[in-house]
Amino acid sequence: MSILLLRFSLILLFYYRGFLFEEIGKPISLPTKIFLMICGAIKSRARSFSYQKLLPWQPVPNLSATIKKYLETVRPILDDEKYSEMELQAKEFEHGAGQTLQWKLWMKWMISSNYVSDLWKEVVYLRGRDSLIVSNVGCGDLIYSQATTNQAARAACVTLLKMNYIRDVFVKDCLKPVTMGAPLCNSQLVDFNRTLRIPQKDCDVTIKLPQTYHIVVYHKGCWYKIVVHNGKRLIRPAELERALQLIIDADNRPDSGERLLSSLTAGPRELWAKIRNEKLADGLNKESLWAIESSLEIVFLDDQETGYDPNDPSAFANEVALALHGDGYQMWCDKPSVYMFTKNGRFLSQAEHSVADAMVLVQIREYIKYHEAYLKPYGQDGHCVGEIEFLPKPERLHWELDSETKTAIDHAYRIAKSVGDNLENTILVWEDYGKDFIKKSRVSPDAYCQMAIQLTYFKDQGKFDLTYEPAVLRLYKDGRTETVRSCSTKSCDFVRAMLDQNSDDSARLQLLKIACDAHQDYYRQAMAGRGLDRHLFALAVLAHHYKIEAPFLSNVFGMKYKLSTSQIPQHQMAEFAGKLNKDRSMFWPGGGFCCPEGSNYGICYSIAPTGDVLSFHISSWKNLEHTDVNRFAKCFRESLRDMKIMVDNATKK
Repeated sequence: MSILLLRFSLILLFYYRGFLFEEIGKPISLPTKIFLMICGAIKSRARSFSYQKLLPWQPVPNLSATIKKYLETVRPILDDEKYSEMELQAKEFEHGAGQTLQWKLWMKWMISSNYVSDLWKEVVYLRGRDSLIVSNVGCGDLIYSQATTNQAARAACVTLLKMNYIRDVFVKDCLKPVTMGAPLCNSQLVDFNRTLRIPQKDCDVTIKLPQTYHIVVYHKGCWYKIVVHNGKRLIRPAELERALQLIIDADNRPDSGERLLSSLTAGPRELWAKIRNEKLADGLNKESLWAIESSLEIVFLDDQETGYDPNDPSAFANEVALALHGDGYQMWCDKPSVYMFTKNGRFLSQAEHSVADAMVLVQIREYIKYHEAYLKPYGQDGHCVGEIEFLPKPERLHWELDSETKTAIDHAYRIAKSVGDNLENTILVWEDYGKDFIKKSRVSPDAYCQMAIQLTYFKDQGKFDLTYEPAVLRLYKDGRTETVRSCSTKSCDFVRAMLDQNSDDSARLQLLKIACDAHQDYYRQAMAGRGLDRHLFALAVLAHHYKIEAPFLSNVFGMKYKLSTSQIPQHQMAEFAGKLNKDRSMFWPGGGFCCPEGSNYGICYSIAPTGDVLSFHISSWKNLEHTDVNRFAKCFRESLRDMKIMVDNATKK
């Protein structure tokens, strides 16, 4: 009885959200002090999944509050006439169909671990019928350091480090939980591990894979299988390096159709479902396909050289682009973890997005880069250190593909290649200042970056548009993300002041602080489960399911986010953050995402913990006539420079 009472007390404790709203520089409130003291007392012995059954359910927001907040967010976007129409529709919805849908959503809340996450996964991701290149995530390597330039050594060490991470989380249970004041849900780690997306005609599904002991490797059009266990132990990096070098040195020719086979996963989902079910479901093809899909890791060994050049933004942009689209065939879009290693040892990765968000991928990268940098797994010659007691033998995977299958492969490749060819991206690494300077102006670094993005977008497009930024909802069980609408009346006031030659810098700084404070409040409200987008999304899905007419919801989701942004967090893991945060060479710009459908630009940014670097990956599409990533990057530099001058001038007075 006492244990049940303790568990119930902790669940109630973790519902507390007051800590999110404490103002920096002011005394912490007594309730927050008590909350943090209790969390600190129980955190010392906690491990990755210690809190999982204690996390609260994500609350369903109040309908009136959601509609009020929505109208506030579209006020700077709509003219008076359109806003009045939207306001009228909102009131009709609130007092009509909205009441019915809200009640149905409450019913779902009562029987679900999370009222929206399953709907989000299915509708936003699994029902997508087009190429997954557009929705998947791609990451480049570090820009200020590289552990080794040896391709086989890097691939071997990184691949095994990722397996060690999975072992430490799920077998040894020896890693501390990631927290943000309060514990975060780790269900995405479970979903990420051993999950496969299966193509279906109308809506894909995800399945959990059985335990296997091999990886698969792709090189020069050929697929190989390597068993990475010798008895009960995982093979050593030096042993796997030797096996990978055998593949690199091999003079094998791919089977007919094999070279571009993986393009099927990047093409239309219905085509991939048809070929998988009809042509790859038995015999040799089934065996080879299962080897790939059930593997512990998929590794692509690429013949290109990539990297970061401070004098040529296109170098790292090309690296991220390769991670995103794999030239149309060097990818396996159904897996949440796919690694690519270039000829000069650069580490790129791809991830299927339906099962996990960026924070999970960042944790794995953080684990890998810490062990690469500080545990010295490479010798001075660039090879993996360690004895070789066992040499795993690569096994060729073979295929028997008929003409219909090869035609489908070619069709999928053309579509995947066209998506990659249409992608336009660049990278802006800003080294003039970072978060240390931003904090001097007493605003949030994230909010500052968002205001810089708003200023740049207005310079580039000449208007304000809906802007998307994800906030973490993992304070709740099975929570994923909530939308922060970064374009607000207050951000617009700041932008206008920056472009008004008659406005003085003190007034501009004051407007910047007001805009940043409003943005931070929105972000905190979203983290606390009081956002509006996921609530309206869930209501819209229910309206569609129950065939309830809701013109208001149709108009809400008819308005596209013209600007999509996302910050890549740095160094979340308590074991490694202290050392990594002080090491500038460990700064990782992350990567990026393709500009979402309906958007003009997609911006993925990182804020260096060392306080002196900001990075921004900017993406768009070449077939959009009114966008240009290089023009946007030029405007961005101007905005960052102008904002610094403004802050300096205002703080001198």
